[in-house]
Amino acid sequence: MALIHEKISALLADKNLSNRQAALRCGIPYGTFNSALKHEREIGWSMLDALARGLGVSFHYFSSDTAELELLPKLHDDLAERKAFEILDARLQAAARTRQYSGCDVSLQDFLDWWFANSGRLEGFDRLQHAVDIFDPPDQEQNRIQPIRSGPASLASICFEISDSDQLRSTLNGFSAKLNADLVMAHSEAISRGEPVITHPSIDVKLLNGRRFTRQYRRVLAPVYLPDGKLLVVNFSQDIKFG
Repeated sequence: MALIHEKISALLADKNLSNRQAALRCGIPYGTFNSALKHEREIGWSMLDALARGLGVSFHYFSSDTAELELLPKLHDDLAERKAFEILDARLQAAARTRQYSGCDVSLQDFLDWWFANSGRLEGFDRLQHAVDIFDPPDQEQNRIQPIRSGPASLASICFEISDSDQLRSTLNGFSAKLNADLVMAHSEAISRGEPVITHPSIDVKLLNGRRFTRQYRRVLAPVYLPDGKLLVVNFSQDIKFG
């Protein structure tokens, strides 16, 4: 089965939806959708976009190039041991997909492993860059953090429905003075410590588009250095729960 069809089938299984139920929920023709899955026909961007929106998952889940988490192969002679391994494998696969559904196929441990392996240098960053936001050191006078890059699958990009650092900056400008001061303090603390700082913030704000945004999430802020020595701050965040 082709990779994209595997991803869709796994998603429907996790959501406990039939092909017909998924098509109805996402507003796509059942016959076309069912035939595309059954015969592994080409599935266009518009159908994938409808699936992502209708089923509440990140489009990045469909565009990433991995279908599942691979475990080292083992031979199990004992039936009970083999069954236990199959259950563990299935649960690990489901956990990996859950991270991808939220737009985050990179874990907190992945991020920390990368930072410590590179001693804070912004190198070997390709696998992580889509899931993080990058900032200049905060502007203390203006009481603002300074985004210079928004990762397309970062928590902020997904939740605020933004596609670049200018949109992220505009969204942050709509936050209260206190919330912006808290962000400046958090970024400054990561810089002063010189190492990743993990916190579990809660946020409840009204966005510029009028929507109320409530979130509790896990955040790691880490100082990083470009080859020329310039200091930046990287933000990697994961949802804890939806508000």
